[in-house]
Amino acid sequence: MRIKTTLLAFLTAIGLMLGSTVASAQAPQQQPPGGQPQAMDVSDEDVNNFVDAYISVQEINQEYTQRLQDVDDPEQATELQQEAQNKMQEAISDAGLSISEYQQIANQAGQDEQLRNQIEEALTSQIEGQQ
Repeated sequence: MRIKTTLLAFLTAIGLMLGSTVASAQAPQQQPPGGQPQAMDVSDEDVNNFVDAYISVQEINQEYTQRLQDVDDPEQATELQQEAQNKMQEAISDAGLSISEYQQIANQAGQDEQLRNQIEEALTSQIEGQQ
């Protein structure tokens, strides 16, 4: 039972690493002398690509979280975690972004209310369009 809890936490962390507004472990940003990371210019197309990737990453995260709940073998769980991470990275690439770009947009959205609102509007619009 403890293995499942630890593995679920790990998978959730992978999802957060790829999909949250606080992740930047894989793509360290260079900071200008002022100490603040340089903001990237995020186009409407980038926002739409980010939203596509974000939705896919969240779906993969949910799918693999459920699958991991049924796994007792640590080796199999590790394989599932790696598979989930690969699928998340592939989903981001398929949406037209690199992992670095995805993380930069997520980080910037955490600091830029206007960008965050733009992403939320695009996300809401896309979700409503799917229903």
